[in-house]
Amino acid sequence: MDKVKVVSDVLETDFGLKYGVVIKERRYLRRSVFIVGRDGNLTYVTYLPSLGQEPNYEEVINAAKEALK
Repeated sequence: MDKVKVVSDVLETDFGLKYGVVIKERRYLRRSVFIVGRDGNLTYVTYLPSLGQEPNYEEVINAAKEALK
């Protein structure tokens, strides 16, 4: 998968603060998925209700395929 970029924000929390996903008391990031289209705009966003919940992977994969068209 050469078109996937995985990042960590654990040290700076800059992304987490900008996207509203940082849990300040613990410096955790709320589990979420962001897909960016070729034009640089977000095409898919989902926020999971709890840290232990997994995203709907089929939905995420389909959204990523659409973003790459």
